[in-house]
Amino acid sequence: MRKKLANRICSVTLAAAMMLSSILTGCGGDAQSSSNNRETNAGSSEQAEEGEKPVLSVWAYWTNGDLYSDQGDWEYWQAIEEACNVDLQFLDSTGGKDALSLLAGTDDLPDIIIEYDTTFPGGVQKMLLDGSIIPLNDLMDAGKLPNFKAYLESDPEVDKLCKNNEGLYAWTPMIRKPDSPLVFNGNMIRQDWLDELELDMPETVQEMEDVLVAFKEKKGCDAAFSFIYGNYNIMVNSFGIREGMYVDGDNKVHFGAVEEKYLDFLILFNRWMNMGILDPDAFTQDADAFFAKIAGERTGLVWGYTGGTLGKIQTMQEENKNMNYQPAPNPVMNKGDQFIVDQSSYRINNIGGVISATCTNPEAAARVLDYTYGEEGNMLANYGKEGVTYEMVDGKPVFTDFVLHNPDGLSIEKALSVYAGCNNKPFLVEKDYMLGGYAYDVQKKSLDVWATPDAPIKDMPPQTMTNEEVQEYNSIMTDIQTYLDEFKLKFILGTEPLENFPQFVENIKNMNIDRAIEIRQAEYDRYLAR
Repeated sequence: MRKKLANRICSVTLAAAMMLSSILTGCGGDAQSSSNNRETNAGSSEQAEEGEKPVLSVWAYWTNGDLYSDQGDWEYWQAIEEACNVDLQFLDSTGGKDALSLLAGTDDLPDIIIEYDTTFPGGVQKMLLDGSIIPLNDLMDAGKLPNFKAYLESDPEVDKLCKNNEGLYAWTPMIRKPDSPLVFNGNMIRQDWLDELELDMPETVQEMEDVLVAFKEKKGCDAAFSFIYGNYNIMVNSFGIREGMYVDGDNKVHFGAVEEKYLDFLILFNRWMNMGILDPDAFTQDADAFFAKIAGERTGLVWGYTGGTLGKIQTMQEENKNMNYQPAPNPVMNKGDQFIVDQSSYRINNIGGVISATCTNPEAAARVLDYTYGEEGNMLANYGKEGVTYEMVDGKPVFTDFVLHNPDGLSIEKALSVYAGCNNKPFLVEKDYMLGGYAYDVQKKSLDVWATPDAPIKDMPPQTMTNEEVQEYNSIMTDIQTYLDEFKLKFILGTEPLENFPQFVENIKNMNIDRAIEIRQAEYDRYLAR
């Protein structure tokens, strides 16, 4: 049994846990190993320091609650403790953002926090500006984060993403290697139904509509096109915009929901709703309801993820041999058009590790965060334990049957996560790790089908606004987002006439969207100038 945290930390965490519900979890990632990832000689964090083990309190995003009751029992963290010569004591992190907010700005903030940017109160940059966490620059310059620093020096693109406009490094994020796939979601369709009905794979929005009508009329689908948690942005993107903030090919920032093409999207979805080919529950249904429709053959075209959706569908197909879902290309308006909205994630994920300002041993904390950017730690994070989850074959790691055909029936992702860091930790994501974690060839195929390498319309990079900008921007966008969420659904369902779209745009402009765009433009201009 692992030691309890100090009473002051436990009391705050217990209070938070009583008030708050747990957050959703997930797992996935990418991979590689290269000379850029070798440890530096001087002050390498992979050489555990001699002497008494420092005790560090840790808040870490938790994905294995179904396997372990305490993060400290996880083999992954135990391996890091041994390698870094530290004693890690874990807080209960299931309370998410609200629980962490109770600790922020107090002496109870843990030494290390590993979380999503959206979970940090105000975001990582806000906590840095507030002084709740320390910049990592001094530790990097002193050789206490040698692996992390060496990698950034070898990869200017990622270095630019990791630091803010003042050149400060707030955290050690999850980093995708240059050759790793960056698109993990898209549409997937019943290929067996296309074959049966003698229909081609749809490439345009109109062809997609024709297919959905055929699925409804000839296959009896009452939810021909379905998705989960309101994830429909691929169809907004078909019109050449994003719904929220985005950057065009001329580096100009836009807010898509006030543009004319957004009305075109609303008209399309309203028409599909009236035609009975768009799942009316898609904006509110949970995962169980979504997958029940797939299993019940009530839908034939869905939007989802390579791992969590397409992978789960493959297991359904083992029961229903006739079902054959395949990745569908991103739909364009006209045959031969380029899909111009980039679906790629940025090469740093929005999760990482920080060191709090109250940490009494930042050098030991740095050792922990740095370990998984070195060769040994990176192998652990990506592939787990040699001889158990992987073997080296011809110089490359190959997953064992413990991962690929787990004797306890665990999925590939879950079996690997018994020993490896999974997708929710600071480390260098290897391409081979990601591809090796996909059990089905169709999942690997989807990465190519959905890829958008030359698309000029980009998502905004990770936020690095000033403290004043963050406060002003959030005060504007909170009300706008609430208004947008309400009225876009009204337009689609038909409870608000589409003729009122100009008034909808005017209302958002009156809520100061132009100022919000101006703030993000200034932020993006500074990003380009780094």
